[in-house]
Amino acid sequence: MNRTEEGKRPDIRMIGLDLDGTVFNNEKEITEHTRQVLAETIRRGVTVLPATGRPQEGLPGQFLAIPGVRYALTSNGARILDLKDGSVVYEQPISWDVALDAVAQMEQYEGCNWEVYHDGKIYVDKDTYHFIRHRDMAAALWDYIRRSRIFFPDLKETIRREKWKIEKLHMMFSDTENRDEKLLSLREKFPELSVSCATSFNMEIVSAKAGKGNGLLELGKLLGISREQIMACGDAANDWDMLKKVGFPVAMGNADDETKKLAAYVTRTNEEDGVAWAIEKFVLNQEKGKESL
Repeated sequence: MNRTEEGKRPDIRMIGLDLDGTVFNNEKEITEHTRQVLAETIRRGVTVLPATGRPQEGLPGQFLAIPGVRYALTSNGARILDLKDGSVVYEQPISWDVALDAVAQMEQYEGCNWEVYHDGKIYVDKDTYHFIRHRDMAAALWDYIRRSRIFFPDLKETIRREKWKIEKLHMMFSDTENRDEKLLSLREKFPELSVSCATSFNMEIVSAKAGKGNGLLELGKLLGISREQIMACGDAANDWDMLKKVGFPVAMGNADDETKKLAAYVTRTNEEDGVAWAIEKFVLNQEKGKESL
């Protein structure tokens, strides 16, 4: 299952971490042990950052409160922020006209709902808000969605009139059948876009120049860190880009089989401090699990 040679330690200088299903447990919490491991890793000079599909406004305070977290990769790599001063150090947006063309393409399918990530925030129209509100989801997830979405009744017209730079389009479907057909049609018509899926009912669309992997590599260049020195942890298809491109890819134990195939190491699940386990083993060089800190 794991391609890493026992006893051989990679020289890791940066770690990009997916949040949902990876750093977070199923209650959308970072355990105290994982928090301690991340803080110790940063203290030893390693750059640790969230690599998430969430926008800036959706970044969790419990991660940002870890001492020394300076950078954040957001919107599946469409934007990287320097949290010290709030500046954007890298971005690859979708142009407003391509974004609206992609929406029109997907709206041909019944039950298509969409939201747009722009300037660090998420905007939804009435139909999408109604769709999200009536989905069956955990209370913690609904609380995050309720707090992070901005209702905009004339969203398309606003995007067109103000020529928004779009970080990410998020498509959601009430009918999950024929998802591959929908993916293929979008990829064929819009080669300038990158499309991935984190769940059975969604599509996450960013510029083909974005992606979590490209973002981590670009930040590495800025910081003088090579591809071989970057570790990434993820659990789903929207993590494939970074798992394919970094030097040391780690899949969570709760990841699907296709995601695990991309990993140099498969760690424990997000309910078992899998991120902390992998970092202790390969970065902190500790083998004692939770008793080591």
